[in-house]
Amino acid sequence: MSDYSDLDVAPEVVLVRGLLEAAEPFVPTAAEEPAAVDPERFKTAMRAFATGVAIVTVDLGEHLLGLTINSCCSISTRPPTVLVSLAHGASARLPLLERGRFGLSILAERHSELAELGAVPGGPKAVDVFAERLEDGPATIAGALAHLDCSVGQTFEVADHTLVIGVVEHALVGEGGEAPPDPLVYYDRTFRRLGEPLRPREGGPT
Repeated sequence: MSDYSDLDVAPEVVLVRGLLEAAEPFVPTAAEEPAAVDPERFKTAMRAFATGVAIVTVDLGEHLLGLTINSCCSISTRPPTVLVSLAHGASARLPLLERGRFGLSILAERHSELAELGAVPGGPKAVDVFAERLEDGPATIAGALAHLDCSVGQTFEVADHTLVIGVVEHALVGEGGEAPPDPLVYYDRTFRRLGEPLRPREGGPT
């Protein structure tokens, strides 16, 4: 049984047998949209979030296109899926959607030149000089820490970006199958190297 003892009732509203009755027809008001954060302030805030660096590749046969991103994450292990976020104006977006497939190579320190190339605004960027083609396998970035070969599972349009869900069909890891110690890191609009661990590894987010 509801208790209305703390309900603030407007004068034009009458409480009758547990029901609210209004003297005038009730017309719901649209919820006010929260004030938007200034885009530059938002970007400044996000610069405080350090990430790894990856390059999305689209294999067109005659060329391998590349686009540097840091907006990607794993979603699930059953089945293995990843998410990448592509601006509507991103050079690789339309080729990726048309092809229905893409690669995701995680970059090492030595790939900083490639990362800078893939981040330049403009038309499609061929990264063939950085690539290697595996026998009966996908084209990958040579020396990548890891490479995921994906088919496009789903896409979602959110504001001025397309979120792409990739179903991982092949996963290649650097030498020895272990995560290498020299990933390329992006922080405050600058490519950096990883520092020393704060303490011995005992687990954490995966």
